[in-house]
Amino acid sequence: MDRVGIIGYGHMGSMLTNGFLASGTLSPDEVVVASRSQESRDACAAAWPGIGIAASNRELARRCRLIILAVRPQETRGVLDEIVSVMDGDEHIVSLAAGISLGDLEGLFTGSVTRVVPTVTSAVGQGTTLVCHGRQVGMHDALRVEGLFSSIGNVVPVDEMNLPAATLLSSCGPGLLAAIVEELAGAAARASGLPPDRALVLATEMVAATAAYLRETGEAPRDLVEEVATSGGVTEVGVKGLRERLPGVFDGTVAAMLERYGAVGK
Repeated sequence: MDRVGIIGYGHMGSMLTNGFLASGTLSPDEVVVASRSQESRDACAAAWPGIGIAASNRELARRCRLIILAVRPQETRGVLDEIVSVMDGDEHIVSLAAGISLGDLEGLFTGSVTRVVPTVTSAVGQGTTLVCHGRQVGMHDALRVEGLFSSIGNVVPVDEMNLPAATLLSSCGPGLLAAIVEELAGAAARASGLPPDRALVLATEMVAATAAYLRETGEAPRDLVEEVATSGGVTEVGVKGLRERLPGVFDGTVAAMLERYGAVGK
């Protein structure tokens, strides 16, 4: 009954399953997976011999105490409605759904609920998972969830009021940054004879190295800018242009994303 159940074996559910098991944090016999797709269930069983495969969400709920809902926000309420009648109230529900508040979850299940926001980069053991516990979550259960997700990257507890903005940075951020990398590489290729694929490799490596530099040295981004952008130099021209244009671009982008965040799951 103390097994970890994962409902949904799409991109996020499979990433969590693979991360928890590959890290050794859990063994296959400690995990049960449920999915509407027979193909996904078969793929999971083939990848992890000995893992529990549930024929239905309700069967999983009967077998597990910690239940992770790795389904779309629009499906979260339906799944909870489906399984709540077979639970005894001692379970711990962990929802990955954006836009579904702790209050919404607690209105469907009166026991322990936690909101968790992983990131795609957890697939390589990097990035930050955000955690927001409900009022019924005790210390033991909180530490168990945080320890579990720390096996696939950093874990940062966040107040629910700050969860939307934090999600934009930790979970949506990789997509935003990937778009910026692509545009920067494309601009360099268009302005020169540099092949686009070579430009993309250079831009990608630059971003990874810059992040590592900031992390290892503890320098603030502004300090690094001052080191690189010497007076009258090439970098200074580029930084000046970005400083003039980017605040408005990012303010508009964040505002639009926060508006959309509030509508997800409704």
